[in-house]
Amino acid sequence: MSTPKYKLTYFNCMWLAEPIRYLLSYVKEDFEDVRIDYGEWEKNDGKINKDEFLYQKLPVLEDSENGLTLGQSFTIARYLGRKYNLAGKTDVEAAKCDEYSDVLKDVLKEIEMIYEKDEKTKAELNTNFLEKTIPRYFSVIESDLKKNGGKYLVGNGITWIDFLLCHLAQLFSLLSESDVLTDYPTIKKYQQEIFAIPEIKAWIDKRPVTPY
Repeated sequence: MSTPKYKLTYFNCMWLAEPIRYLLSYVKEDFEDVRIDYGEWEKNDGKINKDEFLYQKLPVLEDSENGLTLGQSFTIARYLGRKYNLAGKTDVEAAKCDEYSDVLKDVLKEIEMIYEKDEKTKAELNTNFLEKTIPRYFSVIESDLKKNGGKYLVGNGITWIDFLLCHLAQLFSLLSESDVLTDYPTIKKYQQEIFAIPEIKAWIDKRPVTPY
């Protein structure tokens, strides 16, 4: 058996690496899915040498074909999108992919604020996330997706941003303990269709079971 050209190192969860796993699965590229225990990583007791990883952060993608080691989850997804012609067919479409990725990064920053120890503050932040943050961004995405026919967010073919949006919408629902797509039927249907793509469904069926 040949060695996979890609090695993806992340924690044993979906979180930021799952869109990358979706993309590699979609293009039918076998990859080494290396999973590090987050608890062991956080212990910082020397068993895991963080200096081996770019910026002492994960995920990290190693592309043996190009001799490349790449950090930052959105950058990795964008790189693979470009490599496999899943980054838009024009400069305009590529720019829209980048725009939506920055939007999702903004939303992600706000959901991470919910990791607050004080329960009252946490509840307030979660309410703000559901009542203000999600409508602010997802109302625009819902409208844009509908105008584009509902099947793809950008252009007339799948792009890396489709995997990012579908996964993060699912993640936002898990973390907020509420279906963030309740008021966005176009995104919800589109998400279901993306997850039903044979290569994506096959990955979902075989991946390790993790809470998020």
